[in-house]
Amino acid sequence: MNYLRSVAFLLTLGLASASWAQDKKLLPITVAYSATSGTFSPLWVAVDQGLFAKQGLDIRMTYIQGNRVLLSALTAGEIQLYQGAAEGLIRLVSAGGDGLLIATQYNFVGHYVLMTDPSITRLEDLRGQRIAIDPTSPTYGYMLKALETVGLRKEDVSFVQFGTAGQAERTMAVLRKQAAATILSPPNTYAAEKQGLRRFSIIRDLGIRQLITVTGTTKKFVREKREAAEAFLRGYLEGMAYVQIHREVTMNVMGKYTRQRDPEVLGKYYEELIRSLPRIPYIEDASVRATVEAMQAQGPRLPKVDTQSLYDNGLLKNLEAEGFPDKIRVR
Repeated sequence: MNYLRSVAFLLTLGLASASWAQDKKLLPITVAYSATSGTFSPLWVAVDQGLFAKQGLDIRMTYIQGNRVLLSALTAGEIQLYQGAAEGLIRLVSAGGDGLLIATQYNFVGHYVLMTDPSITRLEDLRGQRIAIDPTSPTYGYMLKALETVGLRKEDVSFVQFGTAGQAERTMAVLRKQAAATILSPPNTYAAEKQGLRRFSIIRDLGIRQLITVTGTTKKFVREKREAAEAFLRGYLEGMAYVQIHREVTMNVMGKYTRQRDPEVLGKYYEELIRSLPRIPYIEDASVRATVEAMQAQGPRLPKVDTQSLYDNGLLKNLEAEGFPDKIRVR
């Protein structure tokens, strides 16, 4: 009898434990990132260090290169959020689609660097040369602005896309003398410099306003899963705070996703990264308008779009009102 009572007690305890586990089940959310650039380190670190799990989310990351594929996945519900460029989502919304920006890591173009063949010592030397840049990407616009500073126009150079236009492919194109220049972001810039390419600071010096590394989703997701969207931003903010005080962990995670193993390259970018991360990744209206204006200039032109309808800082404002950003920085 005592044996049966013991078994019954254990069964009851097991059922209670299973019920508790079900209550604690994490909500699966699929999040895409659009490039193997170190700017995504806060997202990567937050996933690897379980910071989203603390917020009740099971973040399933996927790498999707190319705006069209990424936005198609967002529209189809295959992903719920993404981090990457703003332009694709802006074009989606301008055409009547469902999209919403809820954060941006940067409101200015700061990390992108013009890298050239060592024979290029002045921007003027690019006249008549091939440039490894996808003409449909935001970097095309940055390049045009850089060329304008020395009186060059797009007709004075040739823009060529190599492969899927990934940074590794563009770097190899310049190293193999198939192109004279490209635009990269860290840590790829430091790796390319070690391989012999020349660095120009012109893009940073121009101080171009642009939304860089945005967090995008749909209005439907925010409406139906607002708590999940807010939980994602909690994990993301904690990821940004975490990378600023955990150098080695961040460098290891960055190396894992970028496949960069050189500690010198990773260390240089880490120092650059922590200097520029915002306390709260608010979207500035001036940067939204500047991004739309750049898209209109680059073409194809957008239908008239209300820039205020493209973004919502409400979720971040709620987190700031409750003091969340300050709490995570004193842990």
